[in-house]
Amino acid sequence: MVGEIIISEAVKTTVSEVIDRIIAPKIKQFSERIGLTYEKLLIPKGEHFAEYLNRSYKKHSIVNTLVLRNRQMLLKEIYQPLTLIINRNGHQKDEYKIEGYPKNLLDQYRCLLITDTAGMGKSTIMKRMFLDVIENGYGIPIFIDLRRLSEKKNIIDEIQEQINALSKKFDTQLLLEFLQMGDFIFFFDGFDEIATINLECVISDLKSFVSKVGDCRFVLTSRPESALSCFGEFQQCSIRPLLKKEAYELLRKYDEQGEMSRLLIEKLRTGQFSMIDDFLKNPLLVSLLFAAFDYKQTIPLKKHIFYRQVYDAYFDSHDLSKGDGYIHEKKCKLATDDFNRVLRAIGFLCLKKGTIEYHKDEILQIIEHSKAMCQDLVFDSSDLLDDLLSAVPLFCHDGYYYKWSHKSLQEYFAAQFIYLDTKNNQDAILSALFNSDRVDNYLNLLDIYYDIDRFGFNKNILLPLLKDFHQYYVSQYQTVKGITNDSVKERISILYLHSHVVLKYKVEKEPFENVKELLQLANDVHFSSITCLDSNRNRPYIFTYVINGVHKWNKLLALISVKRPDLFMHLPMGLKRKDINLQVGKAYPIVGVHDFSDSQEEYDSINKCMLQVHEHYLLEFLMVSEEIKTIERDIANHEQSDSFLLGL
Repeated sequence: MVGEIIISEAVKTTVSEVIDRIIAPKIKQFSERIGLTYEKLLIPKGEHFAEYLNRSYKKHSIVNTLVLRNRQMLLKEIYQPLTLIINRNGHQKDEYKIEGYPKNLLDQYRCLLITDTAGMGKSTIMKRMFLDVIENGYGIPIFIDLRRLSEKKNIIDEIQEQINALSKKFDTQLLLEFLQMGDFIFFFDGFDEIATINLECVISDLKSFVSKVGDCRFVLTSRPESALSCFGEFQQCSIRPLLKKEAYELLRKYDEQGEMSRLLIEKLRTGQFSMIDDFLKNPLLVSLLFAAFDYKQTIPLKKHIFYRQVYDAYFDSHDLSKGDGYIHEKKCKLATDDFNRVLRAIGFLCLKKGTIEYHKDEILQIIEHSKAMCQDLVFDSSDLLDDLLSAVPLFCHDGYYYKWSHKSLQEYFAAQFIYLDTKNNQDAILSALFNSDRVDNYLNLLDIYYDIDRFGFNKNILLPLLKDFHQYYVSQYQTVKGITNDSVKERISILYLHSHVVLKYKVEKEPFENVKELLQLANDVHFSSITCLDSNRNRPYIFTYVINGVHKWNKLLALISVKRPDLFMHLPMGLKRKDINLQVGKAYPIVGVHDFSDSQEEYDSINKCMLQVHEHYLLEFLMVSEEIKTIERDIANHEQSDSFLLGL
C-alpha cells in the first residue's frame, strides 16, 4: 500500500506534464485538422491518456517475482541494469547499458528487436524503459502483451481497450489517424508467447501497423524464433549475460535483510561451485538460486533441481507477517507430491495449448482436465487455482487474465510430465517436439529435459539430428582439387542447416540501407542476415556480401553445442578477406563444396565469411559418427534390460 501511494504521488506530476507538453497540443492539432471540435467524445482526449498512463505506471512499477513469494516491490528497487548487444557486420559489437529508455538508440534505429533465451530479463527491461518514458516525457508509451492479440483482437483493438476510460469510448478509425501523427513509443512484449493458431494473423497485423503509423518508435521482445526473420526493419540485439558482480548485486537487491545473500555470495566466491557459473549469467536463474538457497541453504547444481527446490520452498513457505512457523493453508488439501503431480499435468496442457495466459474459465477448464488425468486425487478446481495464486504462488492474476509467474515454470512442469507421466507416449511426444515447425518454442523445455532424462533426450532429439547431419555430410563430401580436406569438411558443416548467397552490389548510400533489395535477389529462401565480405572500402559504392537463411533446427543445434561441445569443431576466429571478382548485381548461391574453389585462399575466405553472417555450430563428422553408435548401443541395451522383466 505504501508503494502504491509513493507511485501515485511520484507519477501525478510527470503524467500531467506529458499531457500538457505532448498529448494535449497533439489532440488540438488533430482536432483542427479533421474538422471536429475538441469536446467530441469521438476523439481520444487528454483524460483518456492521463488515466491510462497513471494506471499503466502503477501496473509496471510493481513486481512480484518468483523470489519475492507473496511480497511486492518496486521494479526500480530491484532492477539490475542490463546491457544490450548489437552485432554489426558480423564481427563488431556495440553495447548499450539500459538504465532507462535508450532514447539515442531508438532515435538511431526506430525499430528495435530484443531476442534472448528464457529468463534473460526481456520483459523487465521493457517495463523499465516504459516507466522512464513517462518519467522523462520522451513520448507517449503504449505497452502491449502480444499474447493477447488474435484474429479477433488486433493491435488497434488492444490500444483502444487500454486507453478507453469507463464510459468514455472514442472512435477506432480516429484513433488510428491520431497514432499516425507520431511521438508514440510502442513496446510489443513476448512475440514467442503468441498462440500458434494466431501467429500468422498477428505477424501480418504487426507488420502492417509498424508500416502505417508515423514518426514512432517500436521495441519488440521475443525468445529466438525463425518467424522473427520477417521483421527486417527491426535492428536485432541481445542481452549481455550478467557479470558475476552484477549477479551478486542482484542477489543483494532480492535480500532486504542482507544476511542470506551474504552467505550465498560467500559460498559462490569459494570456487567450489564453478559448475554453475553459467547460471549466474541469467537473471531468472539468479533469482531461483536465491529462492532455493533461502529454503535449504544448499546450492542446487542443475536447472531442474533449481525449479524443484523453488517449488518445495513455495509449498512449504512460511508467512513471516503471521509469525514464525505459520504455513499457508492449502484450500485444495493436496499433499506436496500430489500438488506437484497436478501441476505437471497443467504445465503440459498449457504447453499443448500454446499460451501462458488465460481467462478464468479457460484456466479452470485446464485444471479440470488435469484433474481427469489424476483420477485418484480429489480436489476442487477453484480451490487449487486460489492456492496457485496465494499459498503456492506459481500463478499470478493480471486484470481479467491468469498466467504462470514465468513461462519457464510451465516448461519445467511440462518437462517433468513428459518424463514421469507419459509412459508409452514419451518417445512420440519428444519426437513431435523435435519435428515441430516451432521447435524454437521448446528449447528451454528441452534444455531442462536434457538434465532430467539424458537417455530420452539422446534417443528422440540428439540421435535424429546427428543422423540427419551424417546423411547430409555423406551426400555432400567430395575431394576438391587444390583444397585441403579440412577446408572441405568445414564447408559441409557450414552449409548444414544454412543457405548462403554471395553477391556484389552497387549502392548509393551506406550498404545496409539496401538490405531488402539484396534479399529479393534470392527469392527461394527467406534470408535473415547479411555481412560485408569486401574489405576494400575505397572503391565507390561497390560491396560484396554474403547473405544467409537458417533452418529451424539451428537454435536446437546451439543448445546441443552447450550440452555436448565435444561433438563440434573448434575453429580459429581470424577472418581472411579477399576481393573476389564477381559481376555486380548477380547472386552466386553456395550449394556445395566446389563453389569458389579456384584457390585455397578464396575458399577459406568464403568459409570464414559465411561463419560470420550468422551463428554456426559446426558438427564434427567423426565425433558425430561415434556418438550415433554410442546412442544406438545404449538404446539396444535399454531394450534388452526391459526383456529381463518378462516372466516375473
